[in-house]
Amino acid sequence: MTLFKPYFVIIKSLLYFLFDSVALWKTHSPQKNQLEVVLLIRQDAIGDFVMWLDTAKEYRKLYPPEKYKIILVGNKIWCGLAKALPYWDEVLVVDVKQFKTFPRYRWDLLRKIQNLGVQIAIQPTFSREFYHGDSLVRASNALQKVSSVGDMSNRNWLKKTISDGWHTELIPTSTKMMTELERNAEFFQGLSAKPYQANYPKLKLPRTTTRNWEKREYYVLFPGVSTALRQWPVECFAEIADRIYNQTGLTGILDGVPSEKPLAESIQSISRASLEWAGTLLDELPQLLKYTKFLVSGETSAVYIAAAVKTPVICVLGGAYFGRFLPYPELAGQEIVLETVSYPMSCYGCNAKCVYPLQTNEPPPCVSKISVDAVWEKVVPLLSN
Repeated sequence: MTLFKPYFVIIKSLLYFLFDSVALWKTHSPQKNQLEVVLLIRQDAIGDFVMWLDTAKEYRKLYPPEKYKIILVGNKIWCGLAKALPYWDEVLVVDVKQFKTFPRYRWDLLRKIQNLGVQIAIQPTFSREFYHGDSLVRASNALQKVSSVGDMSNRNWLKKTISDGWHTELIPTSTKMMTELERNAEFFQGLSAKPYQANYPKLKLPRTTTRNWEKREYYVLFPGVSTALRQWPVECFAEIADRIYNQTGLTGILDGVPSEKPLAESIQSISRASLEWAGTLLDELPQLLKYTKFLVSGETSAVYIAAAVKTPVICVLGGAYFGRFLPYPELAGQEIVLETVSYPMSCYGCNAKCVYPLQTNEPPPCVSKISVDAVWEKVVPLLSN
């Protein structure tokens, strides 16, 4: 099967290309707009979106509302957050999974994008995706179609050759190692042709929950992550909870998506601490994290959201993407609230292709060897705040 994988990828890429070509071949005339339409296209994960907020606000300044209508074409998983922000005029929601797997959904969305009457399409993502982000740029039929030169982590030579040809401009990228925050700033600087310094993102949202978190004193544990390659053992989270409770008597709030509730229950079953399950929705999460004393978490979206509402964060960070997203860089004149705890290894930067043989759902040694004591050392100063 491995032998035929490269051919399968080539055939799949060509089939998507042909399908999209048919979908976009003959459509109605695009709608007429009083303002020039700017399409901002982001299809990546929650954490990526939050890190982008620093530069996202600048697009409104670059394309003022008197002349431009900004439409954000966003991933369904974070569009609830996006709709509450003032940086765009409209949010067009994309179910990325359906867009990649259901032909009828893909057909309809491509035609909808094509008929918006877009003048400028911008995709700020560094790790571009052929099957959704780049395909949406193509569908826009805009006079200006701009993306980053990007990297090759989600593309092969064929995808790059085809999709680069869909653009009128590709913003150059530095070859040196940079964090996502710095990549976002680099792209905006190239687009605007003006100097721009990266900043830590800020998230200010209207109240979206009836739960009065501000009236309680608590801390938050966020044990769940998207992949076992980031999963710190539940026993370690339980030990942290016990130490906090023994020293302060504080109640801990366990949170995560509904499917992570069994993980939280496992921690509750072995911990002697006072722990509650919250189960907040994404649009409620910023409120929970805004009023907590601190957050202890694996590498997941809660880390970026907490830092964006200026809550102290301790992130248990593996080495798969070390330096790409976290740790945050030190930025002059800005306070950093996001601390990371790691176990350095020579194989850091493996892009989640672990060189160690792992059992199903077994975390790699760069995560499992991060000690409770190392995390506790970061927690202690926060207990007196």
